[in-house]
Amino acid sequence: MNSKNFQDLVRSSRSYRRFAEEEPLCYGDLAALVNAARFAPSGNNMQVLRFHIVVEPAERSAVFSRLHWAALLRDWDGPAAGERPTGYIAVCAPKALATNLVRLIDTGIAAQTIALAAASRGLGCCMLKSFDPDVNEVMGVSAEDYVTELVLALGVRGERVVLETSESEHGLAYWRDEEGTHHVPKLALENLLI
Repeated sequence: MNSKNFQDLVRSSRSYRRFAEEEPLCYGDLAALVNAARFAPSGNNMQVLRFHIVVEPAERSAVFSRLHWAALLRDWDGPAAGERPTGYIAVCAPKALATNLVRLIDTGIAAQTIALAAASRGLGCCMLKSFDPDVNEVMGVSAEDYVTELVLALGVRGERVVLETSESEHGLAYWRDEEGTHHVPKLALENLLI
C-alpha cells in the first residue's frame, strides 16, 4: 500500500451512523476485524483487552436500545429501522485495569485498528462510548471480570460522509444537509502543527 492509498483509507474510516441493514454481517466478518486488532500495539505487550461480538438480530436490538448516537445531532435518536448496524464489537478491559491510562490507550488503538480494517472492506464503523450502564449484561459480558470500554457499531455503509475544512459556519461541529449527507469538518494541517 502506498501513502496515497493509506491516506484514502484513513479518510474513509469515518464515523458512520447509518447502515444498509438489509446486508447483514456475520460472525466471521467481525471476527476478521478483531483478528486485525490482535496485531495492534499494546502497552508492555500485555494484550489484556478482550472482544465480544454480537450479530444475532435479537441481541443487536437489545444493544441498539442502550446506545446514544450523536450528541451534536440533538434532534436525532439514532438510525431508523432499516439503517441500523448489523453487528457490534465490544472492546472490554479487565475490571481491575479499566481506568488504567495505558489500557485506555490500548482501547483506542484497538478500536482504530478495527475501524481501519472495516474501512478496508468497505464497511462503516461508529465508536460509541455513550451507552447505558447495563450494556455489559445485555451483551453477555461478565461484569465481574470485564468492563465494556467502547462499543463499535458496524455494517455496510448506508450514508455518505464528506470531510471538509472547518472554515464553514459549522466550525468543528459535524452536521447533516437536507439530502442527508453527513459533513465532518477537519482542521487544516497548518492549524495542527505547533
